[in-house]
Amino acid sequence: MGFDGIKDQETAVHLLRNVLRTGRIPNAMLFWGPGGVGKRLTAIEMAKALNCREREHDACDDCLSCRRVSSGNHPDVRVIVPARRSRLIDLEAITEVTELASLRPYESPWRVFVLQDADRLTPPAQNRFLKTLEEPPGNSLFLLTTEYPRLLLPTIRSRCQPVRFRALRPDTVTGLLMEQRDLPPETAAAIAGLAQGQMSRALDLVDAEKREVALAVTQRLEEDYDPVALAEEFTQSLAEQRKLVEASVQSETGRDESRDLSPEEREELKAEQMALVDALCRRDMLEYLYLLEAWYRDQLVYEATGQAEHVLNKDQLGRLEAEPARDPGAKIVAIENARKYLDRYVAEERVFRDLFFRLAAR
Repeated sequence: MGFDGIKDQETAVHLLRNVLRTGRIPNAMLFWGPGGVGKRLTAIEMAKALNCREREHDACDDCLSCRRVSSGNHPDVRVIVPARRSRLIDLEAITEVTELASLRPYESPWRVFVLQDADRLTPPAQNRFLKTLEEPPGNSLFLLTTEYPRLLLPTIRSRCQPVRFRALRPDTVTGLLMEQRDLPPETAAAIAGLAQGQMSRALDLVDAEKREVALAVTQRLEEDYDPVALAEEFTQSLAEQRKLVEASVQSETGRDESRDLSPEEREELKAEQMALVDALCRRDMLEYLYLLEAWYRDQLVYEATGQAEHVLNKDQLGRLEAEPARDPGAKIVAIENARKYLDRYVAEERVFRDLFFRLAAR
């Protein structure tokens, strides 16, 4: 693919090309910006370009080195991700990285380490990594990706060359959705607007059908469906989704149970699994609130302006024209309050029951 395949990151790509062209390779670079906009992809392309045997200042994608990096089998390129069990990059992982970095590359000019979600480095791991940056090994490049750079130590940030990534353009997300998910242009454009420039979020909206569920809720409430019954159905679907999430998490982390664990270790593992399940399910509930809010925001905007270009759910213009807005501002306030109640750990059944009552009000 090479740098030409990186979408909407012209400034970042220009900086990386200059680094390669001048040969002034820093010891560490910090790729920061929104999630799902190509930070990890760009880091992999940088690793390929740095070690490409056929092309200067970019990756050819055809030589053995490029193909091995793409497949994850290159001995001099390592991708470090948060561990499945704790979703952290711990001291043990960073110790292994620093020891490898002190060695000469096996077969390429440079060793490259991609630290994905670097904000998930534990405090001891950050302190150990800082020592490596203070006395950097030769011909090793660390590429850190993160949405939250301020969670890293200031001394780590100061020793990394920052590379900022921007949100993708709506047209880019629309095109990728049409290409990757074969969506109609109107639907792809609507999801692109809701995804706020994050391709990973756009794909999640499509694959998990969250948007369809949220729009169906607003439609049924407009048709005077019993809000109590609707809340019961909705929370039941959340409970079923939670079971699927639990099964997925247990499948991913179950490898830890293949070895002998003490009762205390098993309890710790179970607690970590449940914490991860809670976090994933809470993220989904907040996403539903965002989608509900986006609908009533569209009602408010369309009622005030009558202009389709300001609407997020662009494939729902017919419905916006046909349905009179019923105090969408108050409904947005109700959704904001529901978000606060979830933050205070109020039972989700009560939160959505009270919310649907308010959304049903005329």
